[in-house]
Amino acid sequence: MAGLGWGVLMPVGIALARYFKKHDPFWFYAHISVQGVGFVLGVAGVVAGFKLNDDVPGGDTHQAIGITVLVLGCLQVLAFLARPDKSSKVRRYWNWYHHNVGRAAVACAAANIFIGLNIAHEGNAARAGYGIFLVVLALVAVFLEVKLWRSRRSG
Repeated sequence: MAGLGWGVLMPVGIALARYFKKHDPFWFYAHISVQGVGFVLGVAGVVAGFKLNDDVPGGDTHQAIGITVLVLGCLQVLAFLARPDKSSKVRRYWNWYHHNVGRAAVACAAANIFIGLNIAHEGNAARAGYGIFLVVLALVAVFLEVKLWRSRRSG
């Protein structure tokens, strides 16, 4: 549950915001919808993890990183609620904060998913599957980044 929320939906939501801005307001509503579902699943996974973690050897690190991801996610929700207008002088600082806290949350979540799969003894197939997802996502992001860069350069 948390893996789907933090590890799949959140990165997809980031990509929607980064690469679909020319489709305004679609990108915004898609971004907040995917992030909202990802956040709810992530929180539900963390809550379930508190109950399960009590009996799992090696779960302390996983739990600590999970709490960190949860806190970063909550900070993102608060930032969304305090978002200044596009014309505000502080908007660029808000954008910097929002982008970097989001990146940190997703990076910590991805690492924690691998830790969780290891703790759960899910085997190499599950770790490889998530790793392949991340590689495919990175390749798509590189492709879209080049496309975005070219469109900005030409136009």
